Amino acid sequence: MCIRDRTQSTWGNIQVLIKFLRFFMSQTKQIGTHSGTFHADEVLGCVMLTKYTQLFQNANIVRTRDQNILDKLDAVIDVGRIYDASIHRYDHHQGEFNDFFSQNHNIRLSSAGLVFKHFGREVVERIAKDFLVSEKLDIQLSPEDYDQLYLRIYNTFIMPLDATDNGIDAYPQDVEPRYRQTTALEHRVSRLNPTWFEQNIDQDERFREAMKIADDELQWQVRTTMSRVLAKPYVEKAVDQRFNVHESGAIIKLELVCPWKEHLYLSLIHI
Repeated sequence: MCIRDRTQSTWGNIQVLIKFLRFFMSQTKQIGTHSGTFHADEVLGCVMLTKYTQLFQNANIVRTRDQNILDKLDAVIDVGRIYDASIHRYDHHQGEFNDFFSQNHNIRLSSAGLVFKHFGREVVERIAKDFLVSEKLDIQLSPEDYDQLYLRIYNTFIMPLDATDNGIDAYPQDVEPRYRQTTALEHRVSRLNPTWFEQNIDQDERFREAMKIADDELQWQVRTTMSRVLAKPYVEKAVDQRFNVHESGAIIKLELVCPWKEHLYLSLIHI
């Protein structure tokens, strides 16, 4: 085979590969978020959609502020100035935005809160079930357990991110805090943005590193919260059987080590 034939053959193979990649990309959903400095809310939103939802699992992340590109994508998070769940647009920067997780909440949502509001129930159930399978635990959670898990994760994990992203402090501004917290998820994510003296940093690669940190935090939040939810029947049983431990009923004996304070308090106020 002459050099010309080999060149034509190689070019033909490249064209086939290009066609395959174009076909593959056309079949893979695309999620857009803004380029430049990233924050915990869109990082976590991308994690939840691409890892734990049936609709967007393994979707490609496109970081851009080009509206012409964003308009063509399957979902857009934290950019675009549109909130419309029917077309999967989840931004909160538009001036008229004033949405909350529920009527019982008063913290405006960030992009993480928006994604969680619409997909969080599926996300926490997926993480919880994967954990139970990986640990070979023969435990079944009821739909009510998953509903409780969904609400708890919002209140204890997502809502603080919403508040931080919207500039809402946990304490009045006229109160001087005794110390500063600098190790929360938003701080760990923010530290991955390139500093002013770093050169030639691949910001998209840093974004992917941030997604790993956010994913790990999300998984542990679900696991530890699930442990509290699952402890309830054990604490209630111990309360019901307290007279078997001592005739006064003043001693409660748990069958195993588990989170008990919250459930004990709720059990006792109903006695």
